[in-house]
Amino acid sequence: MAGACKVIGAALSVLGIALVLTFVIVIGRDADYRRAEMASARNAGNVMYEAEFKGAQVRRAFELVGVLAGILLAINGGTLLSLGVVAGRVNRR
Repeated sequence: MAGACKVIGAALSVLGIALVLTFVIVIGRDADYRRAEMASARNAGNVMYEAEFKGAQVRRAFELVGVLAGILLAINGGTLLSLGVVAGRVNRR
């Protein structure tokens, strides 16, 4: 049981970290968001540019949710990994 917890916990941690890194890279390379933000700032009051920026903000929100999901997945994996370590120590006694 302890070995399974360690393996699953490590896999979840790695998957969570990979998810975080993927979404951080996606956010960093999102030129459309910056372009929409600048266009909206330059043309204040223009509905077309503001609507485009709102769409970019929604997309950015989903990307941030992906980052948070990865963080939570990594935390859960770390917890399961540490539970496996503790269970392994209890079984040795």
